[in-house]
Amino acid sequence: MFVKTFKKDYTMQLVILAIIPLLLWIIAFIFPPSLVKTNFSYPIYQLIYNGLSNLTLLSSIIAFILVFIQAILINSIFSSNQLTPKTSFFPAFIYILLLSSSYSSMTISPILIANCFILFAMYFLLKAFDHKEGLEEIFNANFFISLATLTFFPSILLTLWVGLALLNYRFYNWRHWAVSLLGLITPILFLVIYYFITDSLILQKEIFLKNISYIPNFFISLPPMEIIFYISIGILGLISLFTTLFNKSDNNISYRKKTNIMIIYFVISILPAIYLIEEEEIIFLFAPSLAFLLFNCFSEKRKLIYSNIIFTLFLIIIISRLVLSFKSCI
Repeated sequence: MFVKTFKKDYTMQLVILAIIPLLLWIIAFIFPPSLVKTNFSYPIYQLIYNGLSNLTLLSSIIAFILVFIQAILINSIFSSNQLTPKTSFFPAFIYILLLSSSYSSMTISPILIANCFILFAMYFLLKAFDHKEGLEEIFNANFFISLATLTFFPSILLTLWVGLALLNYRFYNWRHWAVSLLGLITPILFLVIYYFITDSLILQKEIFLKNISYIPNFFISLPPMEIIFYISIGILGLISLFTTLFNKSDNNISYRKKTNIMIIYFVISILPAIYLIEEEEIIFLFAPSLAFLLFNCFSEKRKLIYSNIIFTLFLIIIISRLVLSFKSCI
């Protein structure tokens, strides 16, 4: 039912997109969770955390709005780059489901804020292929990765994504790499100057050294539902990845190159995700690429009944995780 609706019925898509997210988040509006603390004291999120830590309901409302806006933005990014149909909100719906699968994550978190910047980086990186040189787009992409880094420090590992994207586009000219580096250091340079002027540079240096020395705990025990969730998403992600790789050769060069950008992001996301291995928000990092890959999987040209069965199982896993995560917190 859902798959067919997101293929053909535009009005019904809008209704689903408006109602189901509210139903999923109603728990957080009634019993708002605490803001997510971070092991990384970085300025953008620290500023937000200090201002909203005691306003849990407002934080959940803002988080919901951000998730919804990000979903619409990612849908627009895909459709404007001819990666998905302009008449489908399916990627946006998948993105919302992934970010609505855990009760404790239904509030402000560092990776939720960082995703705002990552999506803008994705927009400019995809658009770079449509320009002869794309220097401005490359600068902007790493500029927003830098802002994401100042929110959630492990996001700096996504600079590898930008570098591999340049190779994917065959942007071998030294100017592309110089502009990319300039985009990365610009926000950091302004921050360093601010700390110098306010005479807090040495203190911030100590905080920085403490943050980069943080080692996540790899020996964690997960509840059965979390294990089922991650295994299911992992299997679905791999199936979707191979489906996308298999089908992309049937499309034009622009689609293939831009699809490569999403696949590279999916793989590189594993690196910063290591630092979230203890947190339920780890799925947030993969959500932008999974929204694209899962869309391809659910929309593949096969009997509609199979796509609906797979999507229904996906939906059941999302709801089950949400319900059980709420029960474990009360």
